[in-house]
Amino acid sequence: MKKWGMALCALGWSCLFAALLLMVVVSCGTNDGIYRELQEANGLPEAAGVTQEEMERLDGMLAGYLAGDEAALDGSPFNEKELAHMRDVLGLFDLARAVRNALFVAAAVLLAAGLWLSRGARLLPMCFIGLAALVLPLGVFALWAAADFSSAFTVFHETLFTNDLWLLDPETDLLLRLLPEQFFADFAGVIAVRALAYMLAVPLAIFGVRFGRRFI
Repeated sequence: MKKWGMALCALGWSCLFAALLLMVVVSCGTNDGIYRELQEANGLPEAAGVTQEEMERLDGMLAGYLAGDEAALDGSPFNEKELAHMRDVLGLFDLARAVRNALFVAAAVLLAAGLWLSRGARLLPMCFIGLAALVLPLGVFALWAAADFSSAFTVFHETLFTNDLWLLDPETDLLLRLLPEQFFADFAGVIAVRALAYMLAVPLAIFGVRFGRRFI
């Protein structure tokens, strides 16, 4: 029974860490302040051919749209292809929110069952196993992206989208000028750092509680 309990704990931790990752993705993707910070680091708004005020207005519209306000892009200067692509992106964000919520519930159930069956045995090692099960494959993708971001970026889009609307042209599509490829490389870095911070906080908290008990 203990072995089954520990296995359930490891799976529960993996679900929790995956939920935290999706939480960070959604949080960053709906934060226009992050957009603006990364855009300015990439030479915008000048490189996009818009004013600072226009860039900030469009960032707010994009962030609001991905947060679930489907009317946020009404009156925007984006063309039909760009708007169609953003509808696809919104669908992914809606899916991410639904999966995130389901993973939090699954994590709670699995951890509760696992802790009961294992009587709390090897809680911290199971936490690290659950973390490794998620981080290792993502780490491989991160190394690929670090070596050749354009290739990884292309495969990422081909996997997530069933059409080629994401293939935008900077000559005709403002969205690509506003959010160039380097923006997404930097954006991925922000997500990675924040997600790792949340994930590592969990085993550190468990260690802190267990270590602190020695002085009680």
